[in-house]
Amino acid sequence: MAPTYLPILKSLMSEYEASKHMDAAQAAVIHPLFDVPVISENRQKAKKYQNSLTPKSDYLDEVAESIAKYWKGDLVLADAFNWAPDATVETGEHALAYLHASLKEQGVKVAPVVGYDRWDDQLYRLAMRGLDLSSAPYICLRLEASAIEDAAEPDVFHDRMQEMLEDMQLSPAECAVLLDLGDLTSKPLIDITSDASRVLELLRGYGFRHIATAGSSMPKSVDLAVKKKDSTAKVIRKEMLLWQALRTEFSDIPLVFGDYGVRGPGSNDAIRNPNANAKIRYTCDKAFLISRGHSVAGGWALQMPAVAAEIANAKEFLPDFSWGDQVIADCAKGLPVKNGHGKWIAYDTNHHLAFVVEEVREFERVLASAINTTTA
Repeated sequence: MAPTYLPILKSLMSEYEASKHMDAAQAAVIHPLFDVPVISENRQKAKKYQNSLTPKSDYLDEVAESIAKYWKGDLVLADAFNWAPDATVETGEHALAYLHASLKEQGVKVAPVVGYDRWDDQLYRLAMRGLDLSSAPYICLRLEASAIEDAAEPDVFHDRMQEMLEDMQLSPAECAVLLDLGDLTSKPLIDITSDASRVLELLRGYGFRHIATAGSSMPKSVDLAVKKKDSTAKVIRKEMLLWQALRTEFSDIPLVFGDYGVRGPGSNDAIRNPNANAKIRYTCDKAFLISRGHSVAGGWALQMPAVAAEIANAKEFLPDFSWGDQVIADCAKGLPVKNGHGKWIAYDTNHHLAFVVEEVREFERVLASAINTTTA
């Protein structure tokens, strides 16, 4: 059965904490893709890694343990897109093969992700062929920039898809596809829709389990979304508009909505900046309502009640909808909450995941009603 939602989430503590506080029924219909970032400089400096002879495998084990501990849903997808395609751990084993094995050891049901754009790398290709797929619920073929370019030449696109399926001895029925459109901030919606439609037309006849589209309209820093400090603005979620248009046009395809949560693929959040602005990224109907504060150099506690009140007093706010909403409401009232960039990413992500599930469900209900009316 296809999931309701496929978010691409960074494998970081903020996303884990958001997952921990999710409603189990909502988590059950989400297949998150946990994308493992490269080992940050701060993490490398931690004593446990500096004193280790195997810091890479230790890090991947830590990721697997965290996913097993915090994710409440049925299964996860796992990838390491920002690692080199030929990245290995200290033993020489490919990093993704090691990660999948570690997740399975933790009892996690994991769907491996195989990258179209990385298939040219010989080491990557060999590692993907060698994965133990005996217990995999399905395999996800991740199509990115080069797949979209290749779709302009259908023969090239089909040759690569066929090569991947044959090399891994897979049938389309055993696979899902993720059309990852990445950063959508500077792309016109009409161009995004044209690119995605071209790819879906080529995939239409394969018979994949489901196809997900994903992208992010969230700029990499808050100043690109809200011009003035201590103010609010809305950012349209082009990824949702895209999916709704495609879901209507390609009604014969099991098309799943995907995105990047509340921070896009180029997010600056992982870069420690003592002068970064406080912010709340609140997901609402086809948009993000963003409340921007000012520099946190002077502390969080004084400014966050006002930043939160901008959201809590907005017509889009949903009190008691999720754990994240409750924290926003408490903060707006001046009640003590845990602050920090990571904490607010967790609160924002928790609300986002819950909201998107209901947003997709509502659209599916409206679409089904319209189809029934048309055919009646």
